[in-house]
Amino acid sequence: MNVPATLKHSFLLCLFAAAVPLRAIPAPMQVTASTPARVWTEGYGTGNGRLGILSFGVFPKETVVLNEGSIFAKKNFQMREGAAEALDKARELCKEGKYRSADQLFRKNILPPGNIAGDYQQGGRLQVEFQGLPSPSSYQRTLDMRRGKATTRAQFGTGELTTEILAAPSSDCAAYHIACTMPSGCRVSLNLEHPDPSARIVAQPNGWVLEGQGSNGGTRFENTVVILAPGASVTRKGSTIILDSAREVMVLSSISTDYNIRKPEAPLTHSLAAKNARILAKAQKAGWKKLAAETEDYFSRLMTRCQVDLGDSPAGVSAMTTAQRLERVKQGKKDPDLLEQLFQFGRFCTIAHTRPGQLPCGLQGLWNPELRAAWMGCYFLNINSQMNQWPSHVTGLGEFQSSYLDFVRSLRPHGEEFARFIKRDGFCFGHYTDCWKRTYFSGNNPEWGASLMNGAWACAHLVDSYRFTGDREDLKKSLPILESNARFIMSWFEDDGEGRYLSGPGVSPETGFYAPDGTGPNVLSYVSNGTSHDQLLGREALRNYIYACGELGIRTPTLLKAVQFLRKIPQPAIGPDGRVQEWRQPFEEMQKGHRHISHLYGLFPGTEWDVLNTPEYAEAVRKSADFRRKYADMGNNGIRTGWSTAWLINLYAALGDGNAAEDRMYTMLRHYINSNLFDLHPPFQIEGNFGFSSGVAECLIQSRIMQDGFQVILLAPALADDWKKGSATGLRTRGGLKVDLSWQDGRVQATATAARPGKFRFMHQGRKKDLSMNKGETVRLDFPPLSH
Repeated sequence: MNVPATLKHSFLLCLFAAAVPLRAIPAPMQVTASTPARVWTEGYGTGNGRLGILSFGVFPKETVVLNEGSIFAKKNFQMREGAAEALDKARELCKEGKYRSADQLFRKNILPPGNIAGDYQQGGRLQVEFQGLPSPSSYQRTLDMRRGKATTRAQFGTGELTTEILAAPSSDCAAYHIACTMPSGCRVSLNLEHPDPSARIVAQPNGWVLEGQGSNGGTRFENTVVILAPGASVTRKGSTIILDSAREVMVLSSISTDYNIRKPEAPLTHSLAAKNARILAKAQKAGWKKLAAETEDYFSRLMTRCQVDLGDSPAGVSAMTTAQRLERVKQGKKDPDLLEQLFQFGRFCTIAHTRPGQLPCGLQGLWNPELRAAWMGCYFLNINSQMNQWPSHVTGLGEFQSSYLDFVRSLRPHGEEFARFIKRDGFCFGHYTDCWKRTYFSGNNPEWGASLMNGAWACAHLVDSYRFTGDREDLKKSLPILESNARFIMSWFEDDGEGRYLSGPGVSPETGFYAPDGTGPNVLSYVSNGTSHDQLLGREALRNYIYACGELGIRTPTLLKAVQFLRKIPQPAIGPDGRVQEWRQPFEEMQKGHRHISHLYGLFPGTEWDVLNTPEYAEAVRKSADFRRKYADMGNNGIRTGWSTAWLINLYAALGDGNAAEDRMYTMLRHYINSNLFDLHPPFQIEGNFGFSSGVAECLIQSRIMQDGFQVILLAPALADDWKKGSATGLRTRGGLKVDLSWQDGRVQATATAARPGKFRFMHQGRKKDLSMNKGETVRLDFPPLSH
């Protein structure tokens, strides 16, 4: 039919507009409180990826934690002579079904007597007390993630007292700022302390110098703290500095260490004092306003790269404090804006605790105030450090993963030393490590210490990062450790006599099973051969090495062997009840709701299974996750943790079950998220925060699947029923896409821009659109609601 030109033009505009996603209208990136932080796990913190700063305390006192990422103790340990022979014996015992005997052999002849990693340790605590002030008429604390700053504000009848903390990224110092509008100013006492009695604190005219060293010959550090208080009267009482009539105070901290990230065993020899002096001279010249502006610019640019809108919370809820909103959720209410804020808090933690060229984020980030951090605050490699990386690429912070990739590559020398010691080839790694990067079996319990697949899991990120970035030079740097780990896999897995290669002896991390072993019908054991966790990681390690060689056009003898070897590593079994078996036999679990779900690695974060190519395994994962979830919720046959719940969010998202993913999100809010949004194990474990952010992103976009030569991009694959309308901007995918999307009443629209050429299969609810895209090309996609 004939259409008038003006009407035709309007029609085309409507079609074009319909395909352009709405901009996200996110909740404010703030955490708020009207009560003091009585303990540090209620405090607000920030950081610049090297330095961390956190404040807590009950008015009129405030504690400001000052940290630097490389301050670690050292731990002396010896590898157990005869461990290689004992491992061979343990393997044979497992073949014979004598699992408890294998456990005992591990304890007696293989495992060390205690921990093998040094503690992450703090860099000093500034103790502040405001004297002579009445109780405030109002009190408010705010963490502003977009500005990278935490603020405490106390109001009185005649004025206001405000304190702020930040860690300036370019100036590379931490700052604490006081502003007082009381008529006569404020009287403030300040003192610097450290929990290690061997630390030396020297008073200076305008502050202190703290000289310390990590325990047992660990990292040597120096924390120089200066106070700038123009117009205030300054006196000293011992080590305490007292300011009278103070109206504005700025306290600057610079921490330098002798840690050599390229060669930890050879400490740096530069003057720590001179380095601190240079940093602080520039910061003093800049002043508070410029430091705050520098920090805001840095955080704002990064935080706004990716934003999500999952719907609007009820009117009035946004005026509540974060603690009040969490209490409301505990009463059964929903709060999509709070989900958005927790999503952004995970991204904030990536920026605050990570920085290219520095050590990666540890178990509690940069906020530990103790001399002995929980779980040593180090790098656990059987889920925790890896979960810290999950949200970075997909939420637009991919460059922050470089510190972890560099760290993993740097583990190779000690990992190869470990493999040689147990008379195997290549590279392997124990359960955890510290900044010194040495390794062995860890701890004196096989429940967590008897696994050797941690290096394989760590290496998986080297290849996954490449799938996002396409950076061939970075992949070339990773190839030596990928090959070394492949060689270890092929020396560690052995023929079971039926043509299948099984790992072992090993464990499904941190859990055990009941099985007859000659001493009784139902004996609790941990060690066995061919656990699902090990088989999955072994297969993935070889697939990743083969893939990397293909991308780089490299052929090696190791490659040819890996291709043949991979075919003989069996997949985990699906048990009689339809669940993925955690062990080679259908043993009963030690705890049916156990926090570790390592046997489901193949669906997420691994790529062995997915909903399109292996639906039978996807269904088995669903049954397994439902089983764990059921018993974890009962509480009497499982261990509840925030990070484990976050893993379930990601698994359900990968299964396309938005309602189950949302259910686990609110489970986290009800049970494992503190009023400052810290994830609780308990106590604080930061990986749960990263895992939550990843889980939200996985509900909105997924890109792990390859099909028919296409990179599959699942758009809005796991929307909860209550997420009727929403949007997201700045999501990233494997294959190099930047995606904005929106949805409303069943319609999904997206805009995708390619950073490099690729073939993409965009999918939503079973429908697909195949496209070949060039670098810089933008496409707009529209999936209307399905008709019923």
